[in-house]
Amino acid sequence: MEEPFRVLDHLIELEPEELEWLLLKANMHIYNNNHTNMRKLFEEILKKDLLREEVFHGLVMATLRSNELLKGLLKRVEEANKVCKKQKRDSDVRDFRLLIAQVKVMKGDFSKALKAYQELVKDEPRDFRPYLCQGIIYTILRKKDEADKQFNKFCRLVPKDRYHPYKEYF
Repeated sequence: MEEPFRVLDHLIELEPEELEWLLLKANMHIYNNNHTNMRKLFEEILKKDLLREEVFHGLVMATLRSNELLKGLLKRVEEANKVCKKQKRDSDVRDFRLLIAQVKVMKGDFSKALKAYQELVKDEPRDFRPYLCQGIIYTILRKKDEADKQFNKFCRLVPKDRYHPYKEYF
């Protein structure tokens, strides 16, 4: 992994304002199981662009083991979501709402997560992602019939020309 890091460091040096290089480097730290460096890079990106949902997603994944850190991060995600709402960045608002629901799942609060996904469905019934997430939760809760319903909706809605990694399983 040393060579890819050297290449990325060189790219970052050449294009310091290009946040994609930092994002890629942060994600590469996952493979080294180096969550500390990953978090530092994600925080550096947020200093330059506070509303990057994928950075918050990475931070959530890096703080899975710490309920206290996750709680603080959830507040930051909710704040970023509020800013996106004010700026009428509807797509970003939806992505942040999906992330907030995911954090609830990670905390084991399945009823609140289901409610959040159901609200997302009500707002945009053609988005396949909340159906997939609900199906997973119902599977965890051993509610097979409800899980099957959600997975079937997911399969009907996911675009046929778009690959989704879980599509083939359902």
